[in-house]
Amino acid sequence: MNLVLCYSPLSPFCRKVRMAMEFKGLPFSLVDTDRLEDLPAWNPRAEVPILIHSETVVCNSADILAYLDRLSPQAALYPSDAAKFADVRTWERMADTQLDAIVTTIGNWHFADLPPMPDGLMQAAKRDLNTLYDRLQERLFDHEYLCGDISAADFAAYPHVASGAALGLKFDAQRHPDIQRWLKVMRSRPEGASDAQAAKDWWANKDSKSVDTERINWGTFRLEWLLANGHTDWFAGQVRLAKVLWSCGPNSNALNSPIAPDWAIAARNQSR
Repeated sequence: MNLVLCYSPLSPFCRKVRMAMEFKGLPFSLVDTDRLEDLPAWNPRAEVPILIHSETVVCNSADILAYLDRLSPQAALYPSDAAKFADVRTWERMADTQLDAIVTTIGNWHFADLPPMPDGLMQAAKRDLNTLYDRLQERLFDHEYLCGDISAADFAAYPHVASGAALGLKFDAQRHPDIQRWLKVMRSRPEGASDAQAAKDWWANKDSKSVDTERINWGTFRLEWLLANGHTDWFAGQVRLAKVLWSCGPNSNALNSPIAPDWAIAARNQSR
């Protein structure tokens, strides 16, 4: 089975997919997407993860996980029961949209060349995350994993919760004891251990990476959360300075990145 995952340990969605593939016991190889010129396939949104299986290319982490379950049914990521499937997707979607919007937005200040964080943004992150942590605690109070058996929901939520402490967004262990229990369980699993090591290795070698730190692709939900908290003027300033990567429109996505590969620049020029 020739599976290739275009991956970066900076991306919670890549981390989610890698852990899910390891859980399913699927053999695969990784392509380091910090170097765009090494990408064997291109997502029109210039986002990872990208899964390549022979001639099939799958983008979007939820679509990749659904593909993997159909490719290899063992160690299912989604239940076959309709109601249980909907439950897993509800929690996976919460992680992919609400948790990610907050945690990844704050995380941008830890790797990108950004001006100072807008006043009140960190406080808003802590406020809104506490609400989500309360929801997770309520669910985990009587569940070992988010939806009974380990599932896509756990692999989606784990990277965000695990990153919280490093970003100053950790849950309250007394208020959220079952999140702490669940987090320890996830970290102790083989998938959690390899995920932690990959992140540790990336940060240890950060200065050698060629990732574009000058411009940010904020994404729909991250941008929505940023603007909803009153930082329209700050973001408009980033747009005027050409510090934003767009996934659609006349200057679509990171094909315009200064570190885009030659073939991507040629494709962009031909489309004009």
